[in-house]
Amino acid sequence: MKKKIVLAGGTGFVGTYFSKMFTEHGNEVKVISRNAPNITWNDREGIIKALEDSEMLINLAGKSVNCRYNDQNKQEIFTSRTETTKVLGNALKECKNPPELWINSSTATIYRHAEDRPMTEETGDIGTGFSVDVAKKWEKAFFSYQLPNTRQVAL
Repeated sequence: MKKKIVLAGGTGFVGTYFSKMFTEHGNEVKVISRNAPNITWNDREGIIKALEDSEMLINLAGKSVNCRYNDQNKQEIFTSRTETTKVLGNALKECKNPPELWINSSTATIYRHAEDRPMTEETGDIGTGFSVDVAKKWEKAFFSYQLPNTRQVAL
């Protein structure tokens, strides 16, 4: 049976790979992105329809951090992660049959730069600065949703 997978921000490097892999394995892939022909971020009904009866949502959305960290780019990096996460969370609340799993991309830059030892979830020290602030606010937006039928995992 064909499964439906939703990739939010699915047109970047990782999303393109996932889309190809899932399609090759016989799944139906729905992509949410800034531009048509994909479902666009301002298409609330299209997003809900894509999520309805899907198996999984993977959120990879966000402006590339491969840029100069000027004020405009920093604002876009922040809002492109937190606002898209809110769009997805609100859409999931509208679904009658939401996906069982929502994977939200995050970042390892929440940990301090360390050359003395590895930073892991168990032993890592939270760092400081812009990237850490983005990570904290992104995960706060993600975990602010209480979705009893959807397991939420931040990676």
